Amino acid sequence: MLGLITAGASTIRDDRQDADYLDLALRPEYASVGTFVNSWGFSGSGILIAPDWVLTGAHMFAAATSGHFTINGTSYGTSQLIGHPSWNPENEFSGYDFGLAQLSAPVFGVNPATLYGGFSERGHIGTFVGFGLTGTGLTGYQILDNQKRAFQNVIDGDFGTPEVLWGSDFDNPASAADNDFGDPVPLNLEGMVAPGDSGGGVFITFGSSTYLAGVISFVAARDGRANADYGDVAGFGRVSAVLPWINLSIPEPATGALVSAGFAGLLAGRRRFIKQSQSRAEGRNGWSTVSCL
Repeated sequence: MLGLITAGASTIRDDRQDADYLDLALRPEYASVGTFVNSWGFSGSGILIAPDWVLTGAHMFAAATSGHFTINGTSYGTSQLIGHPSWNPENEFSGYDFGLAQLSAPVFGVNPATLYGGFSERGHIGTFVGFGLTGTGLTGYQILDNQKRAFQNVIDGDFGTPEVLWGSDFDNPASAADNDFGDPVPLNLEGMVAPGDSGGGVFITFGSSTYLAGVISFVAARDGRANADYGDVAGFGRVSAVLPWINLSIPEPATGALVSAGFAGLLAGRRRFIKQSQSRAEGRNGWSTVSCL
């Protein structure tokens, strides 16, 4: 069985500088990601998708009656929380871990994320952005510093429900044995989600345009410790799969800000995907722990 834990900020390669991950998160295309804290104190991340609407994980709303979203140094209360009706907290692999929070006041000075409406994420490089615990691939998550980090990973993980859920693994630069999906060679700024990244964003870039393609849901492991070390895997919901629900849930005029990408430029930035002879990550097979961050 695969162990699983809901996702914080990210763990990083042990042979790279933390400053590079911090700098990546500060790029303007990821400015829409802030922190989300629910009414009982559970802290995660969220993405501004309209001036007064935030997209996050449905598990962030468990037992919550309200929340606060903080972005660009300002905190905003919420007027309503809407979890996706198909979210099943008993089975993270079923996907649909999406929640919408309406803010009590609009956010000014931050551009909302543009939602991706295509269906060709597989093989592209995703940039994962969130807040929370950090550490390295050797140690797993250890430190809570509440800083915004970003890392990159190839979108190539299949948990058996690819229509709503994708994943990525944390490849070890010193050992191909920690590989679960695709190419075992890690990207330059590869990393893994950790507690506090829950509800954070997964972005893909085509040419000069960046789109929100996923919402971070969980980290899973085969060794019984979903601590975001080398070999662990991340699961995130596909934004394109829930665009109809988002557009129905957010009334006009807010929906005018939700511009989704079509299929133009889908081949841009594609990384070679190596098909393994035997899948090791379908459904729950082989995963020992799963955690909602």
